[in-house]
Amino acid sequence: MYHIFYSNKEGGLNMQSSTRGAMEELDCLLVKEQSSQYQISPTLLWNLNGKNKKCSSPLRWRHAICDWYYDFVDHFHFDREVVGVAVNYFDRYTSINAVSLDDNENALSTYHTVAVTALFLAIKLHATSCEVDDLQELRNRALSKILYDTPQPKNILDMEMNMLKALEWSVNPPTLHQFAFLFNKFHPSREICTGSGSYIYEATRYQVELAIFVPQLLAKFKPSIIAFAAMKNTEEKIAAGNPVPTTDMKLSYEALTSHSGVVVDSTAVAQCQMLLKRVCPELPDLEHFHEAATHGTIIDMQVDRNFANSPTIVVDF
Repeated sequence: MYHIFYSNKEGGLNMQSSTRGAMEELDCLLVKEQSSQYQISPTLLWNLNGKNKKCSSPLRWRHAICDWYYDFVDHFHFDREVVGVAVNYFDRYTSINAVSLDDNENALSTYHTVAVTALFLAIKLHATSCEVDDLQELRNRALSKILYDTPQPKNILDMEMNMLKALEWSVNPPTLHQFAFLFNKFHPSREICTGSGSYIYEATRYQVELAIFVPQLLAKFKPSIIAFAAMKNTEEKIAAGNPVPTTDMKLSYEALTSHSGVVVDSTAVAQCQMLLKRVCPELPDLEHFHEAATHGTIIDMQVDRNFANSPTIVVDF
């Protein structure tokens, strides 16, 4: 059973072209996330729950990998969405090939090579940036650093081909960031209050960037559910601090379904909301993100990453 899924609801004939385009993109993402190609296998959780005498829990290794991904991507000013893509590659490959940490150095080396190759491939295919003029040059610098900072660059290139074959060349996963962006497109606050709209988008991204650290969330819920739950948590934060505009915010579900073929399983969303609150017990204050809006940040084109640096200490499930 899919918690959020595509249906053949037709939009209005007078729909704005930008809204129609967003609806079509959302429909495609909803169809794509149902495909088994992009789903995380339960094998991943079995591998990560294993024990190893030489190192700490594999969950901590995966956590450290996510930390390194974010540090690397931030250093080169790429959009953080590329981390979500790299983690998708890493989780799917380690699930398919049952890559786990055991008591030999070869296994540890393979685990490291998979992690580095996943980021290498994600940057090559998906790295974007609003902060640099020459993205191609920046991407080449980042790829060169990954490749030639390793003892044996050939291992990365060989693993890249192995990874592409194992993933059956399905390298365009629906990401949490894409859903966060598109759900915000349909949120009524965009037409009511620019400050609230900016905060909803930033705070939703803030939570989904944290969710990437928790494989239990990624394995249990589809990206659309996680992004929608993060948006609802953000609405609750706004309601707690300023109840006046929340009447319109309560229409977020209706606004979303009126523009797209989305059916929301409220039970799944509520469950995901609770787990996200364990990952992120307290969202930044509204003013923290409103400051970005007052400095002219346009959320559709560029996000001030200074206000979206997610903390990396998360709870264990």
